[in-house]
Amino acid sequence: MNQWKVWWILPFFVGVSYGAEKYYLQQSVVSASGIEHDLNFAPGSVSVITQEDLSSRSIKDLGEALMGVPGVDVTMGMSGAYTFSIRGFGEGQTLVLVDGKRINEINGFGYANEGENNGYIPPISMIERIEVIRGGASTLYGSDAIGGVVNIITKKIPSQFGGSFTLETKQQQHYNLYGSLRQVSGFVAIPLVENKLSLALRGRYTQKDPYGLKYPEPRNPNMPSSIYAHGSGGDYSLGNIGARIAYKLDEQNSFYIDGEHYRQNTRIQHTPENHTRGDKKMERNSIVLNHDGSYNFGNLNTYFQMQNTHHKNASSANKANLYVVESKAITPINFNAFGSIVLTSGVQYQYDNYISGLEKYEQNTIAPYLDAEYFITDNLSLTLGARYSYSDLFDGIFIPRAYLVYQPLDWITLKGGVSKGYRAPQARLLGSGIYSSSADYDYYGNPDASPEESTNYEIGVNFDMKYANFSITGFLIDYKNELYRDEYNSGEILPNGEVCSAGTSCFIYTNRGKNQARGIEIGANSASFNGFSIEATYTYLEKFYKGTYQDGTRELNPFGGERIEDIPRHIAMLKLNYKKGKFSSYLRGNGRFDTLSNISYMGKYKDFYTFDLGLSYKMTKFSSISFAVNNLFDQNYFKPFGYPSGRRTMYDNEYQTFNERRNFWISYKMDF
Repeated sequence: MNQWKVWWILPFFVGVSYGAEKYYLQQSVVSASGIEHDLNFAPGSVSVITQEDLSSRSIKDLGEALMGVPGVDVTMGMSGAYTFSIRGFGEGQTLVLVDGKRINEINGFGYANEGENNGYIPPISMIERIEVIRGGASTLYGSDAIGGVVNIITKKIPSQFGGSFTLETKQQQHYNLYGSLRQVSGFVAIPLVENKLSLALRGRYTQKDPYGLKYPEPRNPNMPSSIYAHGSGGDYSLGNIGARIAYKLDEQNSFYIDGEHYRQNTRIQHTPENHTRGDKKMERNSIVLNHDGSYNFGNLNTYFQMQNTHHKNASSANKANLYVVESKAITPINFNAFGSIVLTSGVQYQYDNYISGLEKYEQNTIAPYLDAEYFITDNLSLTLGARYSYSDLFDGIFIPRAYLVYQPLDWITLKGGVSKGYRAPQARLLGSGIYSSSADYDYYGNPDASPEESTNYEIGVNFDMKYANFSITGFLIDYKNELYRDEYNSGEILPNGEVCSAGTSCFIYTNRGKNQARGIEIGANSASFNGFSIEATYTYLEKFYKGTYQDGTRELNPFGGERIEDIPRHIAMLKLNYKKGKFSSYLRGNGRFDTLSNISYMGKYKDFYTFDLGLSYKMTKFSSISFAVNNLFDQNYFKPFGYPSGRRTMYDNEYQTFNERRNFWISYKMDF
């Protein structure tokens, strides 16, 4: 690999020693501990994506919004949606919240979601910011927060009538190969009773055309549709509509009720090995009742959340329901000369069920937690926290964390700590019998399955100076009890004591997976000089197998090594911004390098790098127009690669991602 491809941003880090991650300039966050912090002093690795950044570029889903955040790898998935991972852990191991409330699908749908979890995002104009916690965060947030947490924070309902409306489209230069996109979104805030009662309405609709990428010949001669690229995205549409009514009882108590309906229709033109359903429809309805109180002892938040999700396709229909009740108190305690403590204490109860065509699976979980942030001095804090999660389907799990933050100088912050994450098993995987069956295969539950667990170690330093910022964080994550699907032949005894009676074989999940991720995250950005500013991020990431196969032998990649496939070793972003008056623009480069393939004939995927150019102009006080050319130099990232498989030739792509060729995005936004 050419060295310049990997280290193309290093001159910035070396020549501009005072850089800093864009997300670290004059920001405050609440996700790291539940209270508002200056971002530098927050007990964790947190990045903030601002409203200004979101509105300046094309964003159709959450994955696209997270591009450029240190430690986050974003690729285009099979259906044309962007998928993402944090520190090497994917969407299923990352908790996604809106205003602190879970929107992740219940962990129970057995097939690939293809971006369905991150397909949802509120209208961009109503998002205040997105906070990204990198590393395990289950002490405060519970299950699924292994790789990290993404918290989408929406704007407060204003006291005056107002709103925003956006029309946008993305047109492909190679329209016969990549699908064009159309999107409309908006929100409106309506005060009903002055300083007492208000209503906010929101909505978004996206429609995308199908891909036309084809291999030289069908991968399976008996399946003509297999000529389409592996998982080639068909047309899809998604939309959501919601409303929030907010009521302020008095200066101490406020309430809101929020309801939303979300729908996504997806078509995959080819479904190899039936890993992904061809045509899928997903609907999600949610209701949240929320109370916020501000009292003499501190702040109190209590909410009830109900969410139901319905998956439908030609052969089956699956439903899941989630009910959450949580109450959290934030209490400051002042010890005068001995510092002060902010206590975050609470309890969360969760009931979820999964209903398939065969059976109903359900689970109750209760989790008390306590997090204490001790401000020893004005420049030194220690955070200690713990959560105990008990389920009626598996043994309880203890989730602690410890974090230290120290500012020796106003412009230098040292921080580091240890935190845990966990992921509860799918409810249907904890049964003792068959939960899915076909003519040849049976799928069994395993009552002995345990939660997957991670331990995250990190240490970092932030430099926050007058003209720029610079941050560097090193991390190591040990991951254990990963659930692996093991296969047994007909007549063999399964780990749960059952005898496989299927025509061909049976499958069961067991906790035998272990791996380790380690890396370095660097972020930088400068202040504005004559309208120009620079942002840069770089991530070095390696992930290794540490587990065994069901026969006890070491788990290895197709090349006999421990390094895990499909994870780039180097991820880089460099962005030049210019702003003057009503005009702003950016030139951005992204790169993913040294990615191991999971196909032994291929070795490594080809390195990926692309450039985007964006322009924005504020025409009036209430309207603006934005334009972007994505993949500026029209790089082609679809290169079919043929390799022998039995008596036929199989095909895959020489690049890991099916990134689109040159396309043009235009957006018109009107505020009122």
